Amino acid sequence: MKTHLLLPILATVIVLAGMALRLMPWGQNRFLEDEALYAYWGLQVASGVDPLLDHEPVDKPPLHPYILALSSWLFTRPPLTDGAVRAGEMAARLPSLFASVAGIALVYGLGCTLADARVALLAALLVALSPFDILFASTAFTDPLMTAFVLGALWAAAAGRLGASGVLACLAAATKLQGLYFLPLVVVLALRPPGSRRLRRSDGVRFVLGFMAIAAAVIGWDLARAQRPGFFEQSLVSYGGLRLVGPSAVGQRVLAWLRLGGYFWGSAWLNGLLVGALALWTAGSRICRAIPSPHRLDWILLLFVAGFLLLHSLVAFQEWDRYLLGLVPLVALLAARGLVALGKAIRPRPWQTVYATGLSALLVASLAGPVAHATRSELPVGGDHGAYDGIDDLALFIRSHAPPGAVLYHHWLGHHYRFYLYGAPLRLHWYPDPADLAHDAYVYRRETRYIAFPSWRDSTPMEVALNSAGIRLVPSLETTRRDGTVSFRLYRLEGP
Repeated sequence: MKTHLLLPILATVIVLAGMALRLMPWGQNRFLEDEALYAYWGLQVASGVDPLLDHEPVDKPPLHPYILALSSWLFTRPPLTDGAVRAGEMAARLPSLFASVAGIALVYGLGCTLADARVALLAALLVALSPFDILFASTAFTDPLMTAFVLGALWAAAAGRLGASGVLACLAAATKLQGLYFLPLVVVLALRPPGSRRLRRSDGVRFVLGFMAIAAAVIGWDLARAQRPGFFEQSLVSYGGLRLVGPSAVGQRVLAWLRLGGYFWGSAWLNGLLVGALALWTAGSRICRAIPSPHRLDWILLLFVAGFLLLHSLVAFQEWDRYLLGLVPLVALLAARGLVALGKAIRPRPWQTVYATGLSALLVASLAGPVAHATRSELPVGGDHGAYDGIDDLALFIRSHAPPGAVLYHHWLGHHYRFYLYGAPLRLHWYPDPADLAHDAYVYRRETRYIAFPSWRDSTPMEVALNSAGIRLVPSLETTRRDGTVSFRLYRLEGP
């Protein structure tokens, strides 16, 4: 089979294999807090109850909630009924699945544009087999969609389609503001026209106009909302503002981010191989002329990855794994560039084919274990891995047994209740402390009242406060995790 036909076939196989791997952990986990919140926003828009999210302190740009709303409208038609909660989860996760699978194809296209088909195939394979990427494909976080838009913007910029690149770059930021961190890299690729074509002023105009068209829509949406402050100011409030960390904490934070980055491929041996290949490529090319030297763009990618990690180490960002998702395809491209460059130094030429075949087999074999763990949600990255098992059973019990107007008290589970109990005729009451709980439970003593405690939280202060007010906790339901341990305990309040 001719090479020009074989390469697209191999790329398609890699994309389909990546999709199959991302479907394996599908539905194994319940939502984490932020996932439940984003899915709830989507339901509010899809149901028409709050189409502009006027009543929500939204701390994210609008694109992700509206894409979730479209998915929810297509696949669940809110409000949710008793049997539609799992369907609501799936609808909220579908955009991440599609974005993650599209990301494999986008990496291939970007690799072909910046390097060659061998680099593109190897980079796509690394992304397809990344346990980190696999686990985020079954979440409702903003990051998979943002990463796909970033890759699209980079590919469009590298191909000289600057109008499309500007639109996609702003769509990334309209999904999550972190997308702006990748804008300098997009601009660098935009300033590097393909082939011998020179950059024209009209190219820059198209980029700016494409970017500003999306930015204007985002700003217009924010100004049209009744809720204040806007999403940007609210994000600063939600995360406590941005500040530099103390010098003594920088080293510890660097190590924390590197530990999270170790889950990109989940194998210490493979991580060492990739880092060693990059080091040998960048240093060895200066000694051995047979090894192609890194291009200027390779150094820019390396500096960008290092700068990204340094920025997150110097600024007091939360050390959350999802912040690194956008680096996975960039590191995959760099690793592929290094491994292919080393292969070009092999002589005689037929041995290069042996090297490429053996390398691919080695990567697949070394990643078999981490990928298998990822498909069973056994790696501590991505979404929930058992802490919230049973939250859907808890919600179903409350829907079935709590009469309309019943009171459900919560301190830790508010986002989950708003999604999993969406549309249920209940009064959700958040209590800031045990005294508020006891007071409200006494005031509404004639109502049916429930409270649930997660097993990993100390419920003793609340139980003491309720008992002191003459209120008894009657066990109603106990849910368990996949390992058999208790996850939630639901009580009905009786008395005084």
